[in-house]
Amino acid sequence: MVRIASRYLTSLLATLLVGWLVLAGSNAGAKADSVATQPAPNKTISTSSVGIQMFMWPWVSLTDECTSTLGPEGVDWILVSPPQEDIKGSQWWTHYQPVSYQLNSQLGTADQFAAMVSACNKAGVQVIVDAVINHMTNSTGVGYAGTTFTKYNYPGLYSATDFHSGLQATDPNYCGSEISNYNDAFQVVHCELGGLSDLATEKLSVRATIAGYLNHLIDLGVAGFRIDAAKHIGITDLTAIRDLLHNVNGNPPYLLSESIGSADDNTPYTALGDVFAWNYQTNITQVFSGLRTMAALPSGDKQVGPANNTVVMVSNHDTEHHGPSAVTYRDPKTYLAANAYLLATPVGKPMLYTGYAFSAFDTDAGPATSAGDTVAPAVCPSAALGNKPQAKYPTGSFVCMQRWSAIKGMISWRQQVADAPVSNSVNAGSLVAFKRGTGFFALNGSQPNSGDGIKKTVKTGLPKGNYCDVITGGAVAVTGGKCLGTKIVVAANGTTKLNLPAMTVIAIDTQNKLN
Repeated sequence: MVRIASRYLTSLLATLLVGWLVLAGSNAGAKADSVATQPAPNKTISTSSVGIQMFMWPWVSLTDECTSTLGPEGVDWILVSPPQEDIKGSQWWTHYQPVSYQLNSQLGTADQFAAMVSACNKAGVQVIVDAVINHMTNSTGVGYAGTTFTKYNYPGLYSATDFHSGLQATDPNYCGSEISNYNDAFQVVHCELGGLSDLATEKLSVRATIAGYLNHLIDLGVAGFRIDAAKHIGITDLTAIRDLLHNVNGNPPYLLSESIGSADDNTPYTALGDVFAWNYQTNITQVFSGLRTMAALPSGDKQVGPANNTVVMVSNHDTEHHGPSAVTYRDPKTYLAANAYLLATPVGKPMLYTGYAFSAFDTDAGPATSAGDTVAPAVCPSAALGNKPQAKYPTGSFVCMQRWSAIKGMISWRQQVADAPVSNSVNAGSLVAFKRGTGFFALNGSQPNSGDGIKKTVKTGLPKGNYCDVITGGAVAVTGGKCLGTKIVVAANGTTKLNLPAMTVIAIDTQNKLN
């Protein structure tokens, strides 16, 4: 009985300690927000959903964009940049070096963040926050909001013993160096990533402090998190942190783990939620760059991973800024075609990406600033120009892909076909074409300047009639009985005569049928 009682008391005290620390952590560096909270939309991110990473968009601009564009066009979720206080600087990567968990950064104030989340939720757009919880900084200084810190000391949050380098050398979790071997599982989880101070996430107090920060965001209406550097936290510690989080609409918050590797490497993290399909991103880059044929387009679990747990993308903030590792806004026709294909297929959960223009010689640069290193409100190209990709954008200006007519058209097309499987599939040379439910999609993947057009009759599987292409016509391509885009004729036998220039796409559906 004594042993049982002692064991029970120890467990009870540990539970109370964690609960107290969660409450304490939730208040660490956070002010009371004066904005009324709008709960997250009660929906699940599925293979029918459409998300978009709104990289480095300030909160005031996202507040308007959710209401005017993202919600009305049917975007289900957005991934926003890290909101916590970080080191000073105008470079984009400063946001990935937290100084405190105050919601006061170059992207806006705590109240502006809360207002943005509520506005997006009201518009039906879930907010997923990029959560940097594996590490803090690799420097000493004063943070954006005025917090003084050293690499291993963050007032009110962490002291030296909360990092793996500050543990006793005899501690089995100690590591006093940077990762030198990324194939060594111990180093990946316990040593420093690029010199960033690595949190000892196996400690109850550290877990509770992290959970306090994330719970504060959940209480403001955030639906979930992209876990930055998830594999450097490790599945055990990340699971323990997840178990401390508040529910969202009665369920655990959505988690999207960044674990760079193959589908096999990422499989363990699907126990917590979703993962990115890095094989997909690599393959789609190679295909649309002309390095591989259309036959190499990714499909199926072997290349991508389980569709219900996998987010697929053409690009994100890392791939866009790290040289020729992605198709980007710099190649407008290719970028549009690749993202149209992303939205057309049933493989995984699509995440679009839109950021800002930057010089190829300064890939560290952030967007335009208005005061100090505060990000200026986003300004999109004028309505006359902004409904399609631009050949060139001013440095620092936002690309605003979400406003392109073709993207709006493809989001609507995807909503129409829902979960319908691919049929009538054609993959021959540079042509990819298929039917999904009440929609038909075709792509000429020849390189933009090749001049290799396609003229070919293919089966659409759709009823006879005149259809209006949503790529050129937008989400509502038929208005007042008139076609706003390219007219596509489907014969009585369900075929159509394609005439596709290099790197162009068409997409039709029965909702945009003239007769």
